[in-house]
Amino acid sequence: MPAKGSSLESWLQYISNVHPREIELGLGRTQRVAATLGLTKPAPLVVTVAGTNGKGSCVAAMEAILQQAGFKTGCYTSPHIHLFNERIRINGNNISDESLIAAFESIDEARNDETLSYFEFATLAGLYLFSNNNVEVALLEVGLGGRLDAVNIVDADVALISSISIDHTDWLGKDIESIAAEKAGIMRSNSPTVFGGELPPSAIVERAEELGSPLLVSGEDFHMQLHEGSSNWSWSGQAQSNSSQAVSYSDLPLGSLMLSNVAAALQALTLLPIQLEVDGVTAALNELRLAGRFEKRRDLSSSRSVIFDVAHNPDAMLQLAIRLQSYKAHNQRAGRIAAVLAVMVDKDIAGMITALEYCVDIWYIAQVDEARSMAADEVAQTLKDVGIPSDKGCILQFDSVESAYRAACDQTGTQDTVLVTGSFFTVAAVHGLTEQA
Repeated sequence: MPAKGSSLESWLQYISNVHPREIELGLGRTQRVAATLGLTKPAPLVVTVAGTNGKGSCVAAMEAILQQAGFKTGCYTSPHIHLFNERIRINGNNISDESLIAAFESIDEARNDETLSYFEFATLAGLYLFSNNNVEVALLEVGLGGRLDAVNIVDADVALISSISIDHTDWLGKDIESIAAEKAGIMRSNSPTVFGGELPPSAIVERAEELGSPLLVSGEDFHMQLHEGSSNWSWSGQAQSNSSQAVSYSDLPLGSLMLSNVAAALQALTLLPIQLEVDGVTAALNELRLAGRFEKRRDLSSSRSVIFDVAHNPDAMLQLAIRLQSYKAHNQRAGRIAAVLAVMVDKDIAGMITALEYCVDIWYIAQVDEARSMAADEVAQTLKDVGIPSDKGCILQFDSVESAYRAACDQTGTQDTVLVTGSFFTVAAVHGLTEQA
């Protein structure tokens, strides 16, 4: 245990080494420590969010709307981009070092002989701080899967599953149904579940029936509609699950997040016993931004336009490609797209590149300073294997994300855009070299 007065960095190093394995799914250790600290219900209302892609966007949308409506919110998300403090927010503010250290001290004392992983320590810290700060609504993002994720020690009033696609196959299974069964683990008896896609896997439908959990599905129970010739959209869905009352919001601003995620977030909130006004929802969405989700910024040195996106699997890359095509269609003077790409070794890199290749003109390949990073030469070889020519200057290779990024900014033209993508680590490596556009 770090000495009294130790820094947050010392504590983060400590919690990284308490448990012998970086990841070990299971609820027992976390449940026992949470029970000792009385953290089984960190707030009167809880929404738990699982899904392959879109979890962070759903949480950010709910947080903004709830705050605009006057509720005290607590958000637990992962991973972070700049600081660990980003993982725990109260009323939209990152938690302080001092508060985190106090939480870690209490958890370490309460755990006795239990060994907690880094993520389990972080999760308990979030629950501890939400409970101690009298948060009214806690928004909890699952880290990996759902059924055995530490977040799942808390019973959610509403479960939100943003999407299901292939990712983390070593932990969650090799097919959609196996992965869906893990995500369905956050569902609770007689509490509603929101599914952000239009075709829920059988595992989710069957689990909802077993639990008596009302299942609300995008395109069936709640809907979003773009206004033709306008930058606004409308949403309609169901009010609290024990009634058949419909609710709708018109002329909402598009904002920067994917509409499917915002629509699912709205449906989850309308199932809670709270009141939301359309003016407040509109105001919240007008200001809503989330780092690393098709985030438009500008390079501090060259003033080059930069887009950051943490897409790290084929489905997320496909959505990124769609947004890039729309971006170019609405910016007639936009030039080439130069992609700075670094990925983790356990990802479907060929699928990711195939999804994105038609939107990218030049590839700046790199690797991050992480044990799980795929080597830059392996990524470059995959680009060649999927048919991207290497003899026309389309593939450039670098030892670090920062050097790749710097080259991309310096070697492209005024109208070109630099895209930084592939993982949270990739975005984090150079996000600080930019400013808001």
